[in-house]
Amino acid sequence: MSDPTTPSGLPVRVPQANLAPTLRTEDTSPGAPPDDEPDDTSRPPEEVQRIMGAYQRGTRRGRSAAAGRTSERSTEGEDE
Repeated sequence: MSDPTTPSGLPVRVPQANLAPTLRTEDTSPGAPPDDEPDDTSRPPEEVQRIMGAYQRGTRRGRSAAAGRTSERSTEGEDE
């Protein structure tokens, strides 16, 4: 018997088919936390604002540093 395929000929994905038996779970909902673990992922809005602000500042700093390096490379190549 052949493996089932999609209309475009690709194999149908079977969730957790290639996992080791010890890693397989019976829970079918993806990303659902186990019932025995408390959900401690909630943060106060102020902390989220602080974290996101730091992330945004870091990306801006990285982009400006990268832009400075590319402009330095282009000016070095013009002298040669």
